Amino acid sequence: MDVVKECKELCKDKEFLRVLDLARGQVGDEVRSANSGAGYDPMRVRRSLGVIIRKNSKGIYSFSRVSSNVPQGRECVGNNGLTCNFIDIIDDKFTVAILVGVSPGTRLESFSSAHFQNIYKRLAIKTEKVIFVMGTGTNAIGALYVSDDETMVRIR
Repeated sequence: MDVVKECKELCKDKEFLRVLDLARGQVGDEVRSANSGAGYDPMRVRRSLGVIIRKNSKGIYSFSRVSSNVPQGRECVGNNGLTCNFIDIIDDKFTVAILVGVSPGTRLESFSSAHFQNIYKRLAIKTEKVIFVMGTGTNAIGALYVSDDETMVRIR
């Protein structure tokens, strides 16, 4: 992963990679749960879900709750169950990356399409952060791509 210029130092940081893998598990569970079974959620079905990965002032990485707002470049904070206060991800100085899990119906071949890639390139431009995109469906479950404002490259 050292050759992926979009990752820069993040892909060399073992602690970041550990938190990224934990976040991948959480996002994958939420996406699959929202699309079938007991966790079926009509508001989240067939939608991309994501998390924000942050690094605090002490150098510790953490990730936010899984949300459908993250792929739009926003995060809900101060949710009281009825209303949500939104902040733009670009304004959060602790955010280092965004992880988005696409819906299970997204085929691995879709990751190569210009339209699909442009969605995440635009998100990288809007947020000024590195975007990790993961597959959650049967044929794309292990796929992990990274994107900046110019390219999108598979790293796993």
